[in-house]
Amino acid sequence: MNLKTAYEPYFKIGAAISRRNLYTPAQMKFLCAQFGSFTCENDMKPEFFLDTEANKSAPDKYDPAPALKFDIAVPYLEFAKKNGLAMRGHTLVWHNQTPKWFFCEQYNENLPLAGRETMLARLESYIRGVLGFVQTEYPGIIYAWDVVNEAVNDGAFRKSLWTRTVGDDYVAKAFEFARKYAAPGVALFYNDYDSAIEWKRDFIIANILKPLKEKGLVDGMGMQSHMLMKEPDLETYRTALNMYGALGLQINVTELDMHNADPSEESMHALAERYRELFGIYLDAKKTGEADVTSVTFWNLRDEDSWLSGFRRETSHPLLFAGKCEAKEAYYAVLEAAVPKDSIDKWEPGYTDEEFIPVGMPKREMNIFRRNIWEDGEYDYAAAYGFTPNLFAYIHNDDEKRDCMLVVPGGGYCMLTPHEGELAAREFYDSGMNAFVLCYTTDITMSVPLKSQPLKDISRAVRWIRKHAVENNVDGRKLFVCGFSAGGHVCASLAVHYGDVKDENPEYAEISNRPDGVILSYPVITAGEYTHKDSIRALLGPEPSQEELDYYSCEKQVKEDTPPCFLWQTETDSLVPVENTYLFAMALRQKKVPFAHYVFPDGFHGLSVADKAFFRGWSGGGYTMEQTMRAAFAVKEGKGVNVSETRRQELIEQFFSGREMPSFGLDMSLKEDVGLWTDLARAWMKRIR
Repeated sequence: MNLKTAYEPYFKIGAAISRRNLYTPAQMKFLCAQFGSFTCENDMKPEFFLDTEANKSAPDKYDPAPALKFDIAVPYLEFAKKNGLAMRGHTLVWHNQTPKWFFCEQYNENLPLAGRETMLARLESYIRGVLGFVQTEYPGIIYAWDVVNEAVNDGAFRKSLWTRTVGDDYVAKAFEFARKYAAPGVALFYNDYDSAIEWKRDFIIANILKPLKEKGLVDGMGMQSHMLMKEPDLETYRTALNMYGALGLQINVTELDMHNADPSEESMHALAERYRELFGIYLDAKKTGEADVTSVTFWNLRDEDSWLSGFRRETSHPLLFAGKCEAKEAYYAVLEAAVPKDSIDKWEPGYTDEEFIPVGMPKREMNIFRRNIWEDGEYDYAAAYGFTPNLFAYIHNDDEKRDCMLVVPGGGYCMLTPHEGELAAREFYDSGMNAFVLCYTTDITMSVPLKSQPLKDISRAVRWIRKHAVENNVDGRKLFVCGFSAGGHVCASLAVHYGDVKDENPEYAEISNRPDGVILSYPVITAGEYTHKDSIRALLGPEPSQEELDYYSCEKQVKEDTPPCFLWQTETDSLVPVENTYLFAMALRQKKVPFAHYVFPDGFHGLSVADKAFFRGWSGGGYTMEQTMRAAFAVKEGKGVNVSETRRQELIEQFFSGREMPSFGLDMSLKEDVGLWTDLARAWMKRIR
C-alpha cells in the first residue's frame, strides 16, 4: 500500500520537488513509489522562464513578446513523461519571483514602468509561449495550472507591479489569456495561502472566483494549506473548503504542510492526528459531494527538504517522511483515513547511501550560499525582528585560490539597497575573485540606534571569511572590503577601528579583522559638517554625544596602520557631499597611508559598479532587504520596537501602498568615465602587497 494507491479512488496525491530532488535517484524512486503527481517547487515560476540576457540585450526585438527559455523546466517534464507522472504547473502569474525589469520600459529597471497595453501584450505573449511550449513538446503532462498566485492581501487585491501597470483586472486578463491558449482538459486554478480565513475566503469568492466562473475562465480553487499545529481551526478550514466547492469548482490542495518545530514523539503523534483529521475532511467532502477535491500536493518530499526551516528560522518537521524517505507516524495516519488498517503494510524504502548522492545535476560555475555570521545567543540587537546578519557568497566552483571581496551595500543605515550588493559581487566575481555580500544590521524604523553593531557585524564577517578560508579557496590570498554610501562608512569604520573590535567567541578572537585593502564608493565618512544626516541619525540616534560623533567621523580616526584605500565619488553627488572623500583622502595622506582617489565630473548617488548589468537596469537579488521587510511587517502589525504611530504610518505608506520611487532614467554617457571605476580599482588592487 502507498499514498497514491490508497487515494486513487478519490484524488491525486502529489508532492513538490526541488532541483536537487530531481537529480537524487533515491528521492525520485521514492516520488514514483508514493505519489502520482508532482509540482516544481520553484523552477516553473516566471523568473526561470524569462530569458534575462536575451530580453535585456535586445529589448526592441523582444518587446512586447519577451524571450523565453525552457532549459530548467525540461528535465522535470522529461522525468514526468518517462515515468508516467502527472504535473501541476506552478505558476504563470505572481507578484513574486517575477523580475522587476519585466514591468519596465525597454526591460530596464532604471526606466519608468511600462503602460497597461504594453504589459497586457507581454502577459499574453508570455502565457502563450509557456503553454504553447509545454503543450506542444509534452502534451498531456500538465493537468492543471496555477494561473494566478496570491493576488489578495489586506482585504483587497494585493498592491503590486501588476496592479500598478495593468490594474486589478490583471487577474481576469491572465485567466482570459490562459483559457485562450490552454489545451482542452487542462484545468485553470487560482491559488492562495490562508484561504480559510473568513475575510480572505469571502473576498476570493466574490471578487475572483465567481466573476471568472461566470465567464467560464476558471476551473478550480487552489488552497495552499501551509498550516500550523493550531491554525487554522480545522472546522473553519472545512467550511472554507465546502464554500469553494459549492461554486462548482474543483479543489486542489496545492502546498500542504504543517509547521512543527518539536520532533518529540508526543508532538509527532499530534502531527499525525491532525493530518488524519484533515484527510478525513477531504474524503468527507469528496464522498458527500460538498467539494470536488481532485488533487492534494504536499510541499516537498521529506522534512529535510521543506522550505519551512529556512522561512521559520527553526528546524521544521512538517511532512509525512524524513531522513532516508522513512515514514513517520503521520504517513500511516493519512493512509488509515482512506483504507482499512489491516491493509496497510510497513513502508520500507531500502535505498542505498549511494542513491542519495545527486547524479547528473548540472554543475554550477558559481557556488551561491548564505551563512549567518553570528551563532545562537551572540546577536542581541533589539530591533532585529528575527533577522541575523549574514553573508551571501559567490564562489567559483573550482579549486583555484583567489583573492576575496567583501561587498557592503549602502542604504543610509536604514536598509541595504539590492543593486549595491549582488551587482558588485558579480562584477568582482567575473574579474576572477571570490565574493561575499554582507547583510549587516540596519534600522528602517530609525527607532533603535545601531551604535557599534554594524562595525561588529563587518568585523565578524571578515573573521568568518578567514576562519572558513580553506573551504572557500581564499586562504593565503588578499581580502578586500568594498562599501557603498553608508556601507562605505561601515568599511571605513573598520579600516580605522579594527583594533577596537574584540570578538568574545574564542573561535574568532585570534583571527585578524584587518582587511588588506578598502574600496570606498561615494562613502559617508564624516559625522561633521558634510555628513549625511539621516545615516548618522540611524547609527547614533537623534542626540549623539560629541565623543560618538568624533569616533564615527572616520577622517578623524585614521592611523598609520589603516589599510590602503581606494576612494571614488562624483562631483555632482547630491546626497553625500563629495567633501567626504576629500576629507578622508587628506587624512590618509597625512598619516602616509597608501590610497587612490578619483572624482568623476558627473553622476548621481547610487551608481553601484556602473557596469553593463547596471546600465541595462538590473538591480540584483532582493535578499539584502530581508531585515527591512521583517521590520516593516512587524511595525504594520503593531509589533515595532519603540516605533511611534507617526513613523508606523510612514512605513505602511512606504512599503504597503504599492507605490515605488519613480525611475530617474540614465545618462548612458556615464559608462565612458564612471563606468571605468572598477577597472581602476582592479589595477589598484594588483599593487597591494
